[in-house]
Amino acid sequence: MAKIKPEYGIFKNSIPYARFGEGDKTLLLLFGGPGNEVPKGFMFNILAKGLNPFIEEYTIYVVTRKSALHEGYTTKDMSNDYAEMIRDEFGGKIDLIIGMSYGGVIAQHFAADHFELFNHIVIAMAAHKISEEGKQIDTKFAELLSEGNLKSAYVTIADALYPPGIKRKFFKGMLWLAGSFAHKSESKTFSQDVLIEAKAEVEHDSIDSLKKISVPVLIICGDRDFYFPSEYIKEMDSLISNSTLKLYENKGHEIIGDTRFAKDILEFIK
Repeated sequence: MAKIKPEYGIFKNSIPYARFGEGDKTLLLLFGGPGNEVPKGFMFNILAKGLNPFIEEYTIYVVTRKSALHEGYTTKDMSNDYAEMIRDEFGGKIDLIIGMSYGGVIAQHFAADHFELFNHIVIAMAAHKISEEGKQIDTKFAELLSEGNLKSAYVTIADALYPPGIKRKFFKGMLWLAGSFAHKSESKTFSQDVLIEAKAEVEHDSIDSLKKISVPVLIICGDRDFYFPSEYIKEMDSLISNSTLKLYENKGHEIIGDTRFAKDILEFIK
């Protein structure tokens, strides 16, 4: 039986990871942000449940961003960090890359610049433009994380992940609890790194990269995404020459738990 319990580590270029699954193939999931903490506890369990259909065939690495970022670091720089990591740690090839949320923003550059390093790539819950409201929430989220106020940070992000109603109230409570039990980052530069990541998100520009992409790309998003409105998603789809768009109706930013998510990815691969 494949392992669900994650193993945590840090690659030599300081990118942290959580590893689980026992398959012969490799799945690299570029996790969301801002913030380079890999998911643990409640957050990891949500992620692992969505990726459960992959764990028999793939060994899964969930990665974030490296530490000690300098001022002016961009999402394109982060893409190059992943390329360095794949060359150094995986022999220069990954079977499947899923860029999710912040990771999907970075994946836009990766698909254009480093297509030789993967067999298949998915951009999920991301577009080339971010709503102004989304930028404001993520900036506030990063500021709270930088100050060590984890509970308030987690509750703030619930407003973006879930639509108004009972579900949002429930997850606000769960995220408040998750923040209560969360450990502060052990990285000495985390407080600065998370603010630099937030600024890179606000300033993200991938239009030139999107026009360069030549490999097949699967795009999966919800049509009610708080961060990435459907018109942005459709525009990104039109800018990529060989893309397939799966737009889930009445879904927001959190779609990894949707049963179609893994099914659509596996269908794309085959």
